[in-house]
Amino acid sequence: MVDAFFFIPKSLQINKGTYNKEQFFYDLHNRIRFKTPKMFIKDILDDDNILSPLSIIKKALNQSVNKTHIDNLIQRELRILASIIKTSLKDKLHFFLRNYKLQKKISFLLNILEEYILIIREFKDQLINLKILIINYNPSEELNDTIKYSEEYISLQIEMFFTKILTKLGESLYESQKNLLIQSIENEQSYRIEQKSRLIIDERSDNEAFIYHEGIMKKYVQGVLYLKKKEKKPQETSLELFYSIGAGLAMFISLFFGIFLYSHLEEYSLPFIGLAVVVYTLRDRIKDHIRKFSQKAIILYLPDKKTDIMDGFYNEKIGICREKMYFPEINKIPKEILDIRKLSNKSSIETEGKPEVCLAYRKKITLSSKKINKMHTRHKDILDITKFNIHYFLHYADDPYHNIVSWRSTDKKLEKYSMSKVYHLNIIFKLTSFGNNNVKEVLYQKYRIILNQNGIKKVLAVIIN
Repeated sequence: MVDAFFFIPKSLQINKGTYNKEQFFYDLHNRIRFKTPKMFIKDILDDDNILSPLSIIKKALNQSVNKTHIDNLIQRELRILASIIKTSLKDKLHFFLRNYKLQKKISFLLNILEEYILIIREFKDQLINLKILIINYNPSEELNDTIKYSEEYISLQIEMFFTKILTKLGESLYESQKNLLIQSIENEQSYRIEQKSRLIIDERSDNEAFIYHEGIMKKYVQGVLYLKKKEKKPQETSLELFYSIGAGLAMFISLFFGIFLYSHLEEYSLPFIGLAVVVYTLRDRIKDHIRKFSQKAIILYLPDKKTDIMDGFYNEKIGICREKMYFPEINKIPKEILDIRKLSNKSSIETEGKPEVCLAYRKKITLSSKKINKMHTRHKDILDITKFNIHYFLHYADDPYHNIVSWRSTDKKLEKYSMSKVYHLNIIFKLTSFGNNNVKEVLYQKYRIILNQNGIKKVLAVIIN
């Protein structure tokens, strides 16, 4: 569960009246996905590794079950393979750069680099052989496109890895190692040219097409790890139920008193007409009061958004996400959150000098570990990615720069200075993990976003003692 508390300067005029739930959830963008499985390239090449995408694809090609299922399985594994390769190369690059900076056993490190280049070449050979096997399998058009996209994406990642190594370690490399890297880079470039890939850098253009298609391939390849969401609106459904109950209760009361009046008063007499008007008015008041009570109760106890988390491949529900946004009163904010907010204050009067409004957001994700473990053997960790657009927060921000005139004592003259106008948006996260409905761990994180009318200038992680 994530609780986020946004402490917003009052001067930005973000409050209940100016910033509603619809706008907040419009600005908020959540994505949830499986973390890319960690796997070394030598493990991918191991035929005995049942978790290797190469092994899974080879096994699937030898099966005689539903062809559509096999096609979908191979597409999924190719995309996962491309994602694993990207992460594996990134981790290896960090390994080389980290050890290179330590200046320890450079010769040993360069020997490892030579071995790794050969492992990558072996992997490329295996990938080409696998491609031939899949083509002989008579794949669908969609599977053919997946092969092409995945292979081009992997080729680009390998080229980028070699290029970064050559850039960062070039001075320490032997001539033979440099040539090996350069040859490997040119091999990848030549291969993509042969395949008529769109991932080719053109010296004579601004490479708009390269960036565009690289983005498409990245989203397609990594999209296999993203979980689908089916959004529901629990408040609307519950409100409709309460409104129906309210209308029924009001009708019952009006009928009850109507029958009572009809039985005890002369029809169309002045008392009868007067009391009938009172009963009619009472009915509308009862409906209005029930509506207002329902809205308050629903908002208080039900989430603003409820989303079913679905596994896209198996099309099965594996979790639920509940989200809620509200503006708490100062006395309703947890004490530990207020204490953390005050930690960075330089003086006791800073709070009054910089008044703030608190916006709170709660997100609770419940996952079925049994279902996930049953369907997946590689996917153990899930990432929750949240993006928030602060553009709306800046509608009432002042001009980013102001000019003031001050006396410069060194030059004995008046000087004009440009002063930057910024706002501090403080966000405190409370991260709570559960196990068997019991709290396992609680963590706090604090960030200060320094922004002006043009946007974010700086993001600072504040240490919590």
